[in-house]
Amino acid sequence: MGRGKYTTQEALEAQPEPTATCPIVRVLGPRGQNLHEVAVASSLVSPEINARLNADAQPWFTTLAQLPPRFRSILWVRRGSYVLADLSDQLTDKIGGEIAMVLLAAQVKRLKQTGQWPSLYADKWAEISGHSSHAQPGSESDDQDAQGNPNRRVVDDESSDSEPDSDSDDMLPRGNPNRRVIDDESSDASSD
Repeated sequence: MGRGKYTTQEALEAQPEPTATCPIVRVLGPRGQNLHEVAVASSLVSPEINARLNADAQPWFTTLAQLPPRFRSILWVRRGSYVLADLSDQLTDKIGGEIAMVLLAAQVKRLKQTGQWPSLYADKWAEISGHSSHAQPGSESDDQDAQGNPNRRVVDDESSDSEPDSDSDDMLPRGNPNRRVIDDESSDASSD
């Protein structure tokens, strides 16, 4: 078995343990060359790392984290996801650490069940995953999630059902909106 198979198994089945030198951080976005900008909560890291990376003593600070070569062709890091970042050794003056593990939904769920998930991220994870801890079943937020494909055009019918409108069929989009419209009536008249 190759190294890739073991790396994949490790990434999918590992049980992460956040520490003061390897905290849970939020990915703000990719910056190229396998670098990702991450937001780190000052309260989650050790004082020496906080002093080295967070010179202004802000509650949150950003730094770059490098994705190691063994994960580059196996894992993809999305904006807004959470990772374990090893901040113990600064690679360069701009790169603050290395991504140790990309946290998947099952791993985040386990961290929440064991009480290791930081309370700072509780509401942010709900926004990203689309699950709200405050929503009741059958509420309006559930109805909004079940609207359908967000990539399709939504045509709001503002007229009431009691007033039949003969022009309503002309207003509905037909076919692909990116294609040129060919008038069917003119082609039928020319063929007769």
